[in-house]
Amino acid sequence: MATLTLTVGVMVLTLASFLVVGVYYGRRNLGGVEDFLAARGSTGVSLGLATFIAYAAGSGLLFSPPESGARLGIAAVIGYGVAIATPFVLYLTVAPKIRERMPQGHTVVEYARARYGRPMYLLTLFVALFYMFILMTANLTGVALAIQAIAGVPLLVTLTLVGGVVMLYTVQGGLLSSIFTDLVQTLILVPLLVGTAVVAVFRLGGPAELLTRMQATTPTAVSLTNPAGVRFAVYIVIALVGAEMLNQSLWQRAHAARDTRSLRLSLAGATVAVVPMTILAGLYGVIASGLGMDFASPSAALPTVVQATFGTGLQLVFVVLVLLVIASTLDNALSAIVSILAVDVVPLFDADRSGPELLRVARILTVVIAVVGVAIAATGPSVLFLLLRADLLASATVGPILIGLYTSRLGGTAAFTAAVLGIVAGVPWFLASNYLYSFGGALLVSNAVAVGWLLARPADFSFDELTDLESLE
Repeated sequence: MATLTLTVGVMVLTLASFLVVGVYYGRRNLGGVEDFLAARGSTGVSLGLATFIAYAAGSGLLFSPPESGARLGIAAVIGYGVAIATPFVLYLTVAPKIRERMPQGHTVVEYARARYGRPMYLLTLFVALFYMFILMTANLTGVALAIQAIAGVPLLVTLTLVGGVVMLYTVQGGLLSSIFTDLVQTLILVPLLVGTAVVAVFRLGGPAELLTRMQATTPTAVSLTNPAGVRFAVYIVIALVGAEMLNQSLWQRAHAARDTRSLRLSLAGATVAVVPMTILAGLYGVIASGLGMDFASPSAALPTVVQATFGTGLQLVFVVLVLLVIASTLDNALSAIVSILAVDVVPLFDADRSGPELLRVARILTVVIAVVGVAIAATGPSVLFLLLRADLLASATVGPILIGLYTSRLGGTAAFTAAVLGIVAGVPWFLASNYLYSFGGALLVSNAVAVGWLLARPADFSFDELTDLESLE
């Protein structure tokens, strides 16, 4: 095991590099509150591709897939890879529509307020903030637990270092700094992920021998037809489609793209990249389970394999990989939460605050949210099941939200009723731990109610109310 002092030193050097890059870019390019919250028109294809890949990292790449693999085997891991890529595929159509309907827009909550009115606005506000905050907390928890297991670094040390550095450069440049650091992090993250996974497989005897050993020890871990793994694969696709299509980080990136062509090319590239990346990460969990390794919980499967396979040098390399993953996702979540609060909550108390004053408030909110997230993550909650709770709410809400982008016939009462009925339909199954029926039922019921209502009692909304949204400057 790498020594505590050496590991903390590597962490400090890595995070200090992110801090310098993020602060420098933010100071050089930030023009005002619009740049801080939306970074409108700032990303071409390469920067867009990097930020989408970095966005998919974190609990969705390096922590939840190994946990799923440890619990349910390779079928669950493949399902997770498909699940992470599916929102990108759908977003190829949805993101240009967001840009078309809301050329000066900022958040999914802002859209819900303008499109559907107060009840749907409040529901979307709760769901979006709840999901984004859980996502941020889960990522912080995952990185702290992983580094503690690999090198014995106390949770609070990791949380303070990571949370503090990401907060500092996000305070300086907001979404602009977040997107640019994504580029740097992705350029290092991808080769490190591939390299460490390949090394782990060959140190355990190579692909053929490893597969043979796992088939002999735990055949369900490598079975593509394991029923539990297949069921998980189906419901995680439904869950992530619901959650990610309401993820404020994605809505921000629709506006941040330079043009529709750049946006679609970036999404297409990210779709291709994230599936094998997720499967590689998930293999750590499959290996831990398949070889019968002794790990305290599924969340500990990845660090267990790292400890058993890598020497000190590679353990430190893996620590850097973990930091890249968490920083790239944490700044996205932090920026997304702050944008919702600044655009959709602050006006409830001070409708006239804009420009430099709103930028100052957004920076204060960044500090507050980062501190609260670190405090909650210090309790060490489960990474996977925190996200699943938020996914249920999103699965019931996403249909009415997206339908309203394409038709003016769905009104606010119909959208709100459809979402609430979807949540009601999904909760009993969720409490029974039947996530396939829970997420599937929530999605189907909300969509069926919304479509049925717009056909029976069509509304007449004018999309001009969306295009008339004004700049925050």
